[in-house]
Amino acid sequence: MSRAKQPVSIAGVEFDALINATETLEADAPAYPIETGYEISDSIIIKQKKLEMTLFISGSPVTWRNRLTGGESRVTQVVKQLKDAYYSKALVTVSTTDETYTDMAIISIAFTKTAEVGYAMEIPIVLVQVSTTSTATTTIPDSYGKSGATGASAGSASTTNDTVSGSGASGSAGSTDSGKSGSILYGLATDIGLL
Repeated sequence: MSRAKQPVSIAGVEFDALINATETLEADAPAYPIETGYEISDSIIIKQKKLEMTLFISGSPVTWRNRLTGGESRVTQVVKQLKDAYYSKALVTVSTTDETYTDMAIISIAFTKTAEVGYAMEIPIVLVQVSTTSTATTTIPDSYGKSGATGASAGSASTTNDTVSGSGASGSAGSTDSGKSGSILYGLATDIGLL
């Protein structure tokens, strides 16, 4: 690791020291056989970059003394700033000695006070990089917006209800040559000579 030229910072909050850092790159590879000739890279899904760090803050910094001041209230102030960044759900920038990470979301953070470090604090924090994209608008040619050459009506359907004479029950209508009630029972009665 090269010599640090500036403190590690998250969303502009600077820390006394970086105790450890782990950058994790992970992908999902297909668990099923891939057909020969198929582009295998299309089936490998790259997951979000994960950054896990343990950072150190204190009221009396021994590193970056000219930049980091504020006494005991500094620890309280830094904790508040980190909590604000977490609850706002805003994407933050993380700057380390080796790299700058943009579009990072805080997914885990812990604040622990111990007698060993007094007013100072070690803060484990986990961030993941969120992929962002932009929208684009295009014009669809008029020929794709039409539903047919003529625009003619597809037709319509008509239904009527008739009541069977004397019973009060209703049924589906049908036309009869005599123009009378068109129920099925009426048609059967007529066919067998009851009416």
